[in-house]
Amino acid sequence: MSLRVVALAASLAALPIAATDDGASTGRPRTQTLAIEDGARLLVISPHPDDEVIAAGGLIQRVRTAHGDVRVVYLTDGESYQAGVRIEEHVADPKSSDYRVYGVHRQHEARAALEALGVERGALTFLGFPNDGLSRLMTTYWSERRNAFVSPYTRRDRPRPSEIVVPATRYRGEDLTQELAAIIGSFHPTMLAVPRKEDQHADHCAAWYFTADALGDVRRVEADFRADVLNYVIHFNSWPFEDESALLPPPDLPAGPSGWLTVPLTAAEAARKRRALQKYESQMRMMDWFLMTFARRNELFSRPPAFRVVLPIARNPCAAFAEPAAPRAK
Repeated sequence: MSLRVVALAASLAALPIAATDDGASTGRPRTQTLAIEDGARLLVISPHPDDEVIAAGGLIQRVRTAHGDVRVVYLTDGESYQAGVRIEEHVADPKSSDYRVYGVHRQHEARAALEALGVERGALTFLGFPNDGLSRLMTTYWSERRNAFVSPYTRRDRPRPSEIVVPATRYRGEDLTQELAAIIGSFHPTMLAVPRKEDQHADHCAAWYFTADALGDVRRVEADFRADVLNYVIHFNSWPFEDESALLPPPDLPAGPSGWLTVPLTAAEAARKRRALQKYESQMRMMDWFLMTFARRNELFSRPPAFRVVLPIARNPCAAFAEPAAPRAK
């Protein structure tokens, strides 16, 4: 999670709460139920461990109920959360080794969370790219024409050997696109869940661009490849804290041509999602209020307009959401 999320906490207590079941009383657009076919193959792109359960813990359950297959890809280990590292590692001034250990700890939590949803450990892939660094890989650190990006937290310039999908991968944008394309091409998802480009966390925003770029690579090789691309959003102004009960569409964020799509959860599915979120103990200690506000009776998605993304790009579209530059850890 980002510093922005923590900063929201102080202001949210004063927000008025209005319980409502749909958009009728709020002026927001109504939603339609997302159809899930039997035997669906769902690939969830998660910028950090916990995003997959926050956004799609119910969808994951519903696909499994429909005798489908689920895979989750974590782009980063969520290792750069400095306040969390201080608490978990019991250090006032975290070193690079502390951030690395914290990332491994969050991987363990992800495995426990997905196990709570009935997803086997072999369905999880950790790519180990730099937390709070993904957007810079779309521009400055795209190719081998310059040195790979070095995380100011872990001091690494590449994933751990066990996390590398494509040989010789480094912290470069083209390497992340290649790894995602390899995973998509191998798994052949029929559904793919990924953050919206408007998500106000730089890693989430960048996740959309890298996934869209990778989908373009796959389609150039397999012209008939098709997947139902579903966008989710986690960080958008103070949403969804203005409401409780059902998860309503974010105000001032158009749904696009599909309209907003909802996955209604049964009481049992919602309870199971809550249990999965609670497996992220390190995050619950820091921001249980944030995680649990997404433990509602539904989840929201939208489909993007027709897209063609080709990286690199000269101007970083996610820069406005980036955290302040961090000093390098020792």
